[in-house]
Amino acid sequence: MRRGNSRFCGTALPFAVGATLVFLAGCANPIVERHVLDYTNAGIRAEQAGNWELAERNYGRALTNARIERPDSSPTSDRSMALYNLGRAKGHVCKLDEAEMLLTESLKMEETLTGPNSGITTMRLFELGRLYLDHGEFAKSIPYFERAVPAVVDLGVEKSDPIGLANVYDDVAAAQQGAGDLVKADLARQQALRLRSANPGRSANFVAARYKEACPK
Repeated sequence: MRRGNSRFCGTALPFAVGATLVFLAGCANPIVERHVLDYTNAGIRAEQAGNWELAERNYGRALTNARIERPDSSPTSDRSMALYNLGRAKGHVCKLDEAEMLLTESLKMEETLTGPNSGITTMRLFELGRLYLDHGEFAKSIPYFERAVPAVVDLGVEKSDPIGLANVYDDVAAAQQGAGDLVKADLARQQALRLRSANPGRSANFVAARYKEACPK
């Protein structure tokens, strides 16, 4: 992620659709960026420990500092990542409306920063797809998966993480099944089977953190 005057100066893999540790490397505005970095890494540690409430607080502080760093609304990669991380945390603590808003804002920002089919943009697409899928909003999830899957295939994920992609096809099948399109669901299941059959003994490089199936209404 190396766009804009304000940035994490980190990198992201095309199919790394979860939180990633970021590293400071010659960035501008070092004091504020250090706060963003510290709160982000604190959020990641809380997330890895399964403490989504603490992760939410730390990711929220990261976003606050990212907004201080650039008070206007111009897109920056650190703000996009902060929105994304906080949105995921909100989803895991059942604040679904806030999660949807934050993740959608991050998606729009990343489309401007890195393009509509970049690896980082697909992270946002998959996350929204999973958020809706895991809460039973199947029709809402489908457009995000339909955008993200061809993009990561073009990025070479079929070779770099075929089982991770097979798991994505499982999600696509579940979404299509839930939405009542049995033909597309079967096609997605066939793709998942093809990838697993062609890659015996391999495991997924990335395993998504699933959202709770039931949240208080």
